[in-house]
Amino acid sequence: MNSARLVAAVIFPLIATPARAAGPPEDHAEPPPTLQQVVASAYTRHPQHQALVARAREAEALERHAGSLIADNPAVGGLYKTDQIGSGDGFREWEAGVYLPLWKPGQRVAVKRVAESADNSLRQERRALTLEVAGAVRERLWETVLMENNQELAEKEWHTAEALAGDVRRRVELGDLATNDLLLARDAVLTKHAAYLRAQMELENARSRYASYTGLTRLPRRRGETRTPMTDLPDDHPLLAKALARVHRAQAEMAVLRRRGGGAPELFLGGNGERGHFDGDFNTRLSMSLTLPIGIGAHTSPALAAAARARADALADYESLKRQLALALVQAAKALKSAHAELDLAAEQSRVAKENLRLAQVAFQAGETDLVGLLRAQGLAFAAERRQKELGIMRRRARARYNQAIGLLP
Repeated sequence: MNSARLVAAVIFPLIATPARAAGPPEDHAEPPPTLQQVVASAYTRHPQHQALVARAREAEALERHAGSLIADNPAVGGLYKTDQIGSGDGFREWEAGVYLPLWKPGQRVAVKRVAESADNSLRQERRALTLEVAGAVRERLWETVLMENNQELAEKEWHTAEALAGDVRRRVELGDLATNDLLLARDAVLTKHAAYLRAQMELENARSRYASYTGLTRLPRRRGETRTPMTDLPDDHPLLAKALARVHRAQAEMAVLRRRGGGAPELFLGGNGERGHFDGDFNTRLSMSLTLPIGIGAHTSPALAAAARARADALADYESLKRQLALALVQAAKALKSAHAELDLAAEQSRVAKENLRLAQVAFQAGETDLVGLLRAQGLAFAAERRQKELGIMRRRARARYNQAIGLLP
């Protein structure tokens, strides 16, 4: 076999079969996590997760309040009267009891609705946070997959350049090629090696970002997602449901303020006693009274106006978010369609580039082209292969992004 055929025998297998990139040591005692497990791990690490724990306590407190028999905290009061400093006739009077705030008609039901809306809001916030975490996991996952692909191809190009440089060295020693060709081949090796080192660093950085966010080092065993058949934004989209729950809670809080008015009625239960002279006995009696508040618009309208403004803001945010999500879904659908079309073109370009490389190999073997022409054909073939594989990954990422835009969890 002559030197030119040796070049073809070494280069073509390297182009056809990508080399495996060196990665971190894998622990095969346990299977790789699923995408759902990765999202769950990242969810527990999210700072907002602890805030939702506090929101859960708030919802429980509202539920306990709605189940209470009285509208507010009770109070204990007492009264004592004496004429010791005045006439000194021995008059004494005392009164003691408890003040119980009462529910107004419909107020307790309104408070229960606030508790229910708080519980529903908590559920929707959990779903929304899970979707947010899923989106971040999807992006970090596909970023890492892209960097893995870049490293594999960079390593393959580097090894291919080394193989070619070795063959050129032998041909220079035999006098078939000039020394300049060997320098050119060695320069290509150094260039490809540097590109491999950059790709390796970028991969490590991507893995670090993935591990920092998810708490895991291994990628899920099944990375691709099936595109959902849904084409319209669902009403139960987690982000929309969260915004709508905020509107419902604002409405419920407005209803509580309307029912509450100027304050809560107050029931007093207690006893009192009095005597008119030193030697007389106390006359004791049971005391009961009811206090009804009088709501004045000047004092109650500011709170109602603030509640109405909060509801209007929540409704405006909901409508704005709905438009943003609809636009994001349209853009995700277009990106997915474009990814399919680009991949088809890239596949054809890769086929043409490989055929061009084959012809360049034949020409180089016959002495009809120089090393520069062969290196140029190699570069075009590798670039086309890189583009095709990147677009294949980007198409799978576009599916994941479409599912994310429509609110579908992994």
